[in-house]
Amino acid sequence: MNDYYKNLPAKRMGSGALIFNDRNELLIVKPTYKDHWSVPGGTVDQNESPKDACIREVKEEIDIDLPDVDFLCVDYISNTEEKSENLQFVFYAGILDDEDIAKIKLDPKELGECRFVSTETATTMLGQKLAARLPRCIEAIKNKKGLYLEQGK
Repeated sequence: MNDYYKNLPAKRMGSGALIFNDRNELLIVKPTYKDHWSVPGGTVDQNESPKDACIREVKEEIDIDLPDVDFLCVDYISNTEEKSENLQFVFYAGILDDEDIAKIKLDPKELGECRFVSTETATTMLGQKLAARLPRCIEAIKNKKGLYLEQGK
């Protein structure tokens, strides 16, 4: 690889899944290393697509095999004092039936618990940035149109 490409900036990326039950409640998870709830997902590894990362992270965190996911949004998050700039991808993973829900097994190293809640309740439990992007992601599901966001807007 030539020096030009080696010197380009690298951005962190994360990828998460919106998964619902048949009552239109969202699956949220409580990471053991955060003080707020999230959705299944995590860091995109080097040379991994955001979509593949989403599917892998869901398998690792809750032991559910997703056949596929649909793109909902990418959100650009600028630098903060705590973290460097990053891109957050959100995908729609569909609706789990009761049989699939019964198969959920949490990775105890990463997650303390999970539950299905209304999207309104989820916005009060999720981290601030994900809570800001959630209504737009719900809009993307309804409109079947992916979105580009910056800081959740």
